[in-house]
Amino acid sequence: MSEIRIESFPAQEGDCFLVSIGKEKNKTHILIDGGYSETYHDYLKSRLEELNKVGEYLNLVVVTHIDSDHIEGIIELLTENKSAESPQVIRIDEIWHNSYRHLNFEKNQTVLNPDEKSILFDMINRGKISHRDNKADQQNQSKEISARDGSTLAGLIYHGKYNWNSSMGSSAIKCNTPDIISLTPDIKVRILSPSLESLNKLKKMWVKELKKDKYDFKLNDDGLFDDAYEFFLLNKDIYEDIEEDKDVSHKNQNLKLESLLKIKTKKDTSVANGSSISFIVEYKNKKLLFLADSHPQDIYKEIERLKKECKYNTYFDFIKVSHHGSNRNTSPELLTLIDSPIYFFSTNGQKHNHPHPETIARIISRSGQKRCLMFNYPLESELFIDDLKKEYSFEVDFGNGETFKAIDL
Repeated sequence: MSEIRIESFPAQEGDCFLVSIGKEKNKTHILIDGGYSETYHDYLKSRLEELNKVGEYLNLVVVTHIDSDHIEGIIELLTENKSAESPQVIRIDEIWHNSYRHLNFEKNQTVLNPDEKSILFDMINRGKISHRDNKADQQNQSKEISARDGSTLAGLIYHGKYNWNSSMGSSAIKCNTPDIISLTPDIKVRILSPSLESLNKLKKMWVKELKKDKYDFKLNDDGLFDDAYEFFLLNKDIYEDIEEDKDVSHKNQNLKLESLLKIKTKKDTSVANGSSISFIVEYKNKKLLFLADSHPQDIYKEIERLKKECKYNTYFDFIKVSHHGSNRNTSPELLTLIDSPIYFFSTNGQKHNHPHPETIARIISRSGQKRCLMFNYPLESELFIDDLKKEYSFEVDFGNGETFKAIDL
């Protein structure tokens, strides 16, 4: 029987994974992101209740970065779970999540003055309105907005008294400090991103926004900062110059793999995506690579360092493709360094045309081995024709978008 199971839940264009490792009745469970609120209520909650019934629990919850398609389901879970001390859904031993308090600011001990409070409240209110409008568009105004109106993720973690980044001594989850985190004697995690540099870029963007309205804005430990920071990142499109390509359509009858490979790679410039927590899970002789929405140049740098310093084998048993298959987040350079028999894409293909045909072309065009491209939703593409599958030795495996997609290793 397999000792590793990866379950990917329908999360629209988002991420929600449950990784279960070990033998029966002695498993370690890692929840990675929670998708949207519907992901939790329609799929994830019942699965967690099953675990709770048999006395199992979440050893670790990883919130890779602040984006609606990654955190809403976690907000719903923590809202219903109430607290770490008296969990109503499932026990949670630790949560990894980088918030305002982890950006290592030099904080002033003075109390916020009325102007500063007003700026923070305005940022929170703008975030709530924007989020409410976005959710209404997605749901055709058919469902309530849920916990997002009343609670932030940081607030729920703090007031629920969860162990927050305790593996890092309550500081930021980031690469190189330390190199290896032991969840159990057999399960290790290596953090690949964010780097300190990436977190500093996020910090500068945040301070710049605060000081637009008040140049001498004083920072302190007031909980308002965590809330405002979270809504700031949820509305990062307002603050960052984020531009998704008008991509080649998967249904284009003239789609040619050779032409796709000639398209010049553009970089993801999102500071928020660059702050994603991405990592390797190691168990016995297996290695799982979870890339969140990370930047490929950051992942290349860290894995190349591991290869040089530790003679690290850069062949993985499973790769969760970064940023739902965006062409900005899986570079040809990175693909010269890593490989796997399984590349997993988490998206329903309804937003930004993810996964991009260019990303798929880069993955399947390499020689050397047979690869399987796995999806948690059905996806049509002119690249999935039998002639190309035979020529480039790959296969595709689709979920139905209505239940979780399970991979046993």
